Parts: sequence; structure tokens; C-alpha cells
Amino acid sequence: MKRLTLWLCAALTFASAQAASFASVPLRPEGEALRREVLSALAALSASDFPVTLDESAQAAGSVLVLGGSVPFNPDESSRTLTVGGVRRTEFNPQGPVPLAEAVRAEIGSLLGLSEFTPQAARRKLSGADINGDGKVDLSDLALLMGNYGKTGGGLPGDLNRDGRVDESDIRLFTDEYRIP
Repeated sequence: MKRLTLWLCAALTFASAQAASFASVPLRPEGEALRREVLSALAALSASDFPVTLDESAQAAGSVLVLGGSVPFNPDESSRTLTVGGVRRTEFNPQGPVPLAEAVRAEIGSLLGLSEFTPQAARRKLSGADINGDGKVDLSDLALLMGNYGKTGGGLPGDLNRDGRVDESDIRLFTDEYRIP
């Protein structure tokens, strides 16, 4: 245990240069115009060492995004979200009160739970290192990780790489995000 503690202290002090992380956001934009806006919004959330990409795969089962709707929009409404057959569907008002790019960014920010629409906020939220979900990667997140260190099973807080165990690889991922205040 002493060896692990020393290793952890060194890792937190000198955040290691590991392979770049990334996040893939499950969304299903319909139509080329909307797809372009989604890609532009995700590019605005990306950093060179933490790209945020679009996962449109069938297994992603993300929210469906469409331009227009099945019923007329209130003129003051930029978008609306409903559930159809168990699938989340967001409809954007083509003549809405804000430009489509702004409405798409607002919706993606809301879907991801971002406090601000920046690469830093996206990295904090999507890296998994913000284990308690408070918008900060800090010692309380480390405490949750270490409380589960050595455990195995699905959905463990601190299993950042989602391999079913909390171990050194999760600590490495955590140190990529933690900054000493």
C-alpha cells in the first residue's frame, strides 16, 4: 500500500503524458445541415489532446436531432424535446428566435450537462475523472476512486476506462485531468 501511495503522489504531482483521450457523443442528427452544425459544435468542445467526436453508430442509441417538427412551433421556441417510442427526439425550429448553431450548442450543452460550452468543461465532464459530477476534478473525486481501488464489477465509481476494475490504469487517467490547486 505504501508503494501505491508513493506512486499516486508522484503521478498527481507530475501528471503523466499518456496517450490522448477522447470522447464520442452519441447523437443522431438527421439531414446534412443539422449534421454540419452538430460537428461544428463538437469541434468547439474539442482540444488537440481531447477530441470530442460524433458517434452516429446504430448501437450508440443517442438522441435524434431533427430540423423542423411534426407540429408547428411557438415562434419563441428554439427547440423542443420529446420522447417517441422510448427515443429522445429534439426538434429544432427552423425559424426560431436564435440561429440554428446557437440552438444546437445549447441543446448539446444541456445533453452533456456542461456548465459552460468550452473544451475545458467538456473534458471535465466527459473524461470521467469528475466522478462525483460536481463539475470539478478534485480530491473528492480521488477519494471516490481510491475507495473503490482494487474492486471489480460493473459501474464502479472510479472505473474510468470502464474495464470492470478500478486499478492503476484508472489512476493514470485521473492524473491526466487532475491539477493541483
